[in-house]
Amino acid sequence: MQGDFSRLTFDPAQRFSAVLSQQGRVQLDSEINEHAAILLHYMRTLAADLLGPVAFPAGPGRGTGGFCVDTFDGGNFTVTPGRAYVDGILCECDGTDYWSQPDGHFDPGRRERHQFPSGPFMIYLRVWERLVTAVEAPRIREVALGLHGPDTTVRTRVVWQLCWMELDTEALVPDMKTAQQFLRDEIGRRFRPRPLLSARVRNPESDSAPCDVPPRSGYRGPENQLYRVEVHRGGTAETATFKWSRENGSVTLPVKAVNGTSVELETLGRDVKLGLEIDDVVEIVDDASVSRAAVDAREEECPLLYTVTEIDHAKRTVVLDRDPTADPYQPDVGTVPARHPLLRRWDHGAAGREQSHDPSAGVNGEGAQHIREGVWLALEDGLEVRFEGDVERAPQYRRGDYWTIPVRVVTGNVEWPRGLNGRPQPKRPQGIDYHYAPLAVVLPQDSGGHTVVDLRVPFPLRRQ
Repeated sequence: MQGDFSRLTFDPAQRFSAVLSQQGRVQLDSEINEHAAILLHYMRTLAADLLGPVAFPAGPGRGTGGFCVDTFDGGNFTVTPGRAYVDGILCECDGTDYWSQPDGHFDPGRRERHQFPSGPFMIYLRVWERLVTAVEAPRIREVALGLHGPDTTVRTRVVWQLCWMELDTEALVPDMKTAQQFLRDEIGRRFRPRPLLSARVRNPESDSAPCDVPPRSGYRGPENQLYRVEVHRGGTAETATFKWSRENGSVTLPVKAVNGTSVELETLGRDVKLGLEIDDVVEIVDDASVSRAAVDAREEECPLLYTVTEIDHAKRTVVLDRDPTADPYQPDVGTVPARHPLLRRWDHGAAGREQSHDPSAGVNGEGAQHIREGVWLALEDGLEVRFEGDVERAPQYRRGDYWTIPVRVVTGNVEWPRGLNGRPQPKRPQGIDYHYAPLAVVLPQDSGGHTVVDLRVPFPLRRQ
């Protein structure tokens, strides 16, 4: 979640059941957010325990209920309105088809990639949550505080996407009882094992010559920060790249227009700290690019990052080092106002690199940094991270995987769990968490038609 948070503190292993305020105390965003996370975790866990990992409320009649694959004509299929619970997450559908689904955002230039196969295939749901700010949903902002006033809160939105997976014609086509495990196994083969990351602050004494006077050890930044390390290009360690932000990726500026390398913005930020400077690395995203990222999370193909070369404060425009519309992966990004385009700043550019300590930490040709496993990589101000994987199998880096790292000035240290030996413990990515639910299997017939086999698991509604 790329919000302006102080830290993310919810941990189910702590078994906390509530957050209770005390009189006369300072209120923190992390405590309010943890309370919401505790309640959400309770409700979703209860729903999954009672209903199972995937469940659909049964409707009155055959072929009804939420997300029923109603028709398939060889080029498109429809699903019925209703609800589904996927790992306890409520998904609601008003009725749609594959090409018109609300969070599909298929790229017209890559439409052939989504054409249905001639053999049998499974239709399933991919469910996840995205952060929505006042830029993507203007109704969040209270205009009484000013048209460009503070964005007091953000939202999380449940995203569900209709997907399909081609089935081996020689394999046993899964039925209702085996479909869920079959789907989990197939997805697991793509994205497991997950990568691990550790974080620490460097002790300069270990890097200094015997006669040198070492600088102050620990975190040397001037402010408390919530760093975000995020995978940019997916794949294995040989191809994967990452980017990082000291503001949890929350520095975003709404885009008004893109004209070649020039990008017009609605604002250049509230202040210098949350604005742009020359040589900053940025990306342009919108509703479509966020949704498409879930489809192509493991692929090595990824959008470009850009470097700011000029800033015109009077016209609120920035000039980038290349034309965003020339990006072969997403040539239309930022050009459709209805998709709420925005420019996001990352901090691994010239201002954030510690090249004197780690000459190989520079930005590569696509604007990101290469992942190297088993070594400590310097970010800035003494903060270091280390990627590693499973000892038996190389990890699969998925675009969008992220870790957040709180650092505090008063301790000069990073808030990160440590083992009995005092070393930082490797952690799996905090997100993005994807959940899956099988809907149907489509079987071609010799006559040229298709048979749709419903894989949904219904549960009865309580009658009043």
